[in-house]
Order: sequence, then structure tokens, then C-alpha cells
Amino acid sequence: MKTIPFATALLALAVSACAGQSSVGGTQNVYSGAENQAELGQVFGNSYLSRALKIQNYRSKRLDDGRLAIQFELFNDSDQNLRFAWALDWFDAQGFKVADTTRHWAPIQLGGGGFTTIQQTGPTPTAENFKLQVTSPNEVH
Repeated sequence: MKTIPFATALLALAVSACAGQSSVGGTQNVYSGAENQAELGQVFGNSYLSRALKIQNYRSKRLDDGRLAIQFELFNDSDQNLRFAWALDWFDAQGFKVADTTRHWAPIQLGGGGFTTIQQTGPTPTAENFKLQVTSPNEVH
């Protein structure tokens, strides 16, 4: 009989020890930007990715057809291989999501110190802001 309360206490202790930690398969990080913005806004939900993955050399410009084009580098700041997936959502000036039939999660693997350049163009001229979502590949369904 006394082993049941002890086992319950042990389980509660184990759960509480893990409560504040984000695992490799944790939630996603979100980076937000707009035209001519110097730095991207950041919200980190996955501490592993926030330490290893850096967004650098962000640029934007308007194309002749009025759509916003953006470019940035995803840089692996660790010495280990890094696997993740990313997706991009576009928003208008009022913050409403702009429909985009090309949106998808794109998996990437970067070697330690490696980078890749991403270029994306808004689906319509009304797309003025974007949110880049980055997550562990096992979080994508």
C-alpha cells in the first residue's frame, strides 16, 4: 500500500522536472517581418532551435507587379546537423492572413555551420507582412 503513494510522488516529481523544458521536438519558433524592416520580430517556443538556428541577412523589396519579395538566410550556429521544417504565412496591412495556395512545410537539414538562402514572394500585392514558422520535423503532420 505504501508503494502506491511513493510511486505517485515519484511520477509527479518527474513530470514537474520536465514541465519547463522544451524538448528537441517542442513547439515552433515564429519570426515576423515587413517591408524595409531592419530586424525580424522573434517568438521562441522551441529552445533547441532558438539556440542553433539563426535568421540572418534579411532583405525585402517590391517587385514591378507590386508584390513583396523577401530573402534571408537560415544559418546553423551549432557544430551538429540540424533538421527542421519551415513555412511562411503572408498578412495584409490590417493583419489578416492572405490566401496562399503555395504554403507548405519545407523540411531542411543543415550541417554544422551551414546555411541556405530562402527567397519568397507574396502571393498578392496586398501581402505586406509575413510570419516565418520553424519547427522540428516531427512536429509537422
